[in-house]
Amino acid sequence: MKIKVFSDYSCPFCYIAMCFFENLRKDGIKFDIEWIPYEIHPDIPEEGKTIESKYPKGYAEKMHEVLTKFGKEYGIEYKDYNTHKSLLAGEFAKTVGIYDEFSKKIFKAYFTEQLNIGDEKILNTIAKEIGLDVKEMNKLIDSGVFDEKIEKAKKLIDQFKIEGTPTFIINDKHKIVGIRHYEQMKRAILAYSESKLM
Repeated sequence: MKIKVFSDYSCPFCYIAMCFFENLRKDGIKFDIEWIPYEIHPDIPEEGKTIESKYPKGYAEKMHEVLTKFGKEYGIEYKDYNTHKSLLAGEFAKTVGIYDEFSKKIFKAYFTEQLNIGDEKILNTIAKEIGLDVKEMNKLIDSGVFDEKIEKAKKLIDQFKIEGTPTFIINDKHKIVGIRHYEQMKRAILAYSESKLM
């Protein structure tokens, strides 16, 4: 089974999705996964924005309620920062085989520690903690080589008509939008993995 996940580090449900796939592997389910960068809010400044400054009060309160419901067991909280450079750093982490470890650190920094992952110093510290070559990472990011990955991701976003995160594409045929409780999500993915319908 092959799974594409369209994800952004500013999406708490993507953080939950990463936890979901960890549990799925523990349950003995075999799959190949590809995390596709999807920058939800490229307009957010480096210093970040609160939910209240982006959305009407009622919407912001509802969002907090939903996030608390789904993220509580993972210790996830919510604040909004620009994720562009962290997504590029994630592409670098893929090249050295530690994307999952890097992403978990970034998600934790964002939601649990409430750190600004758009800040270069914070990003470098996280990268160094997990053993990434920070100098090489920044050199390649500055060269623009990973911008090509973001552009390729945009083509996939158009191809699969992705409108939000997380979105899951199973075997390049079936789409699941959003996260569900573990057993519901597991059943849906396994059902699609066995289906031959478009």
